[in-house]
Amino acid sequence: MAKEAFIRPDTADYNAAVQTIKEAILRSQYQAAKLVNREMLSLYYGIGRYVSANSRKGFWGTNAIETISERLRKELPGLKGFSTTSIKKMRQFYEQWEPVINKSTAVAVRFLMS
Repeated sequence: MAKEAFIRPDTADYNAAVQTIKEAILRSQYQAAKLVNREMLSLYYGIGRYVSANSRKGFWGTNAIETISERLRKELPGLKGFSTTSIKKMRQFYEQWEPVINKSTAVAVRFLMS
């Protein structure tokens, strides 16, 4: 009698529920990764712009980037991705993409104004 009273759940319902929840989780994880990547690219571009303006056209002397990298590591222990090489690559990233971004922004403004 106890076996008859036990109702077995329909595994198809559970499969559908698991699939729906799984898709929501994966979609959310993908969105989070996109947002993080966008924010990191924005940060790298901004740092690159700042470093470019000060090291190429500004007042910084030799070894400025090395000094900044060292100070960042001291003030933010455990910080990764801001070595001298990485900061120089951020500057290069900015300098390579700045003309493209400025050009596309100018095109977009002209399009909106017409």
